[in-house]
Amino acid sequence: MSHIATLLHSPTSPFARKARIEIIERSIEDLVRQVAVSVRVPENEVLLHNPTGKVPALIVGDGPDKGLVLLESSLICEYLDTIGDAPPFLPAEGPARWRERAMDAYAHALMDAIAWRTREFRKPEEFQYRPFIAYEFERAERCFDDLESRVDELAAIPLTHSRILLAICLDYSLFRFPDLDWRPSRPRLAEWYEAMAARPSFIETAP
Repeated sequence: MSHIATLLHSPTSPFARKARIEIIERSIEDLVRQVAVSVRVPENEVLLHNPTGKVPALIVGDGPDKGLVLLESSLICEYLDTIGDAPPFLPAEGPARWRERAMDAYAHALMDAIAWRTREFRKPEEFQYRPFIAYEFERAERCFDDLESRVDELAAIPLTHSRILLAICLDYSLFRFPDLDWRPSRPRLAEWYEAMAARPSFIETAP
């Protein structure tokens, strides 16, 4: 069977990892080809399809949506829900859909806090804006505390777009800031995270 779409991704992109995990979890590897690309370089393959050059990018190559180029992981994952026979990770309608979309937006905001702080630390020390770093650190800490109090809610639904990205957020924070381990003061969240991180899809896509 030919591929329906191609996912262009960077191996260290947490947002791309969200889509890569969904592809594995929904067993659609034979339908969605995955291609690692280099971004922020002239050879960036995404530029052949979209001038933003952003990853992840999903290029639909077959079917009625042939030629469609999707950016942003939430939109890409919603489209991936339509490929293959596995049940979608996003509820189709009603309150459950809005709760899931709200949690997914929450996860994206948390990832922004971690990713923006990471980018700031990449600057030479004399150019780092310390109030910004402190603000993003505090935002992430508030989220970690809140998630510790909502573990039962997280665990009530095994796998959704938001659960995947929240686990990636927790993992990415440990990856980028190993000296700022969030786990000791959030044991229930740590237990939930460890179960998610042990899934083959998370192990296979680890940066």
